[in-house]
Amino acid sequence: MRFFFPTRFAADRRPNSGCLVAVLLFVALSVLMLWRTSRSGEGLPLAALELTPLTGDGEPVTLESLKGKVVLVNFFATWCGPCRVELPHLADLRRDFASNPDFVLLAVSAGDENPDRLLADTKELVETLELDLPTYADPARVTRGAFASVESSQGFPTSFVLDREGVIRRIWVGYTPGLEDEMRETVEQLLQL
Repeated sequence: MRFFFPTRFAADRRPNSGCLVAVLLFVALSVLMLWRTSRSGEGLPLAALELTPLTGDGEPVTLESLKGKVVLVNFFATWCGPCRVELPHLADLRRDFASNPDFVLLAVSAGDENPDRLLADTKELVETLELDLPTYADPARVTRGAFASVESSQGFPTSFVLDREGVIRRIWVGYTPGLEDEMRETVEQLLQL
């Protein structure tokens, strides 16, 4: 069997660099979309959730107390620029679903290990951004640890939504404009189930 490898392309057979760039761009975007929309923890139950109120009037929250509800959990840090951009959108989302008792949004301030500093920094952030958004702390890192056991990539902000059975249905790491629309759509779909 003979193989023929031409050493030169004929002038009319040279690859079109514009097409090559377009194909590479398409492949890169496809991989990015798959990575962004399909996270390793999606479809797995969250093992534990234990949060305490930080700002606002709230009660401690556990996974058991959230049974039957659709829950959006957002981990943010007060020093995180993208978090500061995202939080007002989350406050709007919470307000828009306020009449639905089956929806809960939990904004978890997770940027500082010192509880006094965490409280002070979070209060300052909520006041500065004029947010109507109660916040929570994860002092024993129970929730963050349970989430880390099913999803390896974490940063700030990180959000995930739980269905009524406590199963993680979507995960978002980071923030880009329009992400709140994806969150809203996911919550609406889960509330209809």
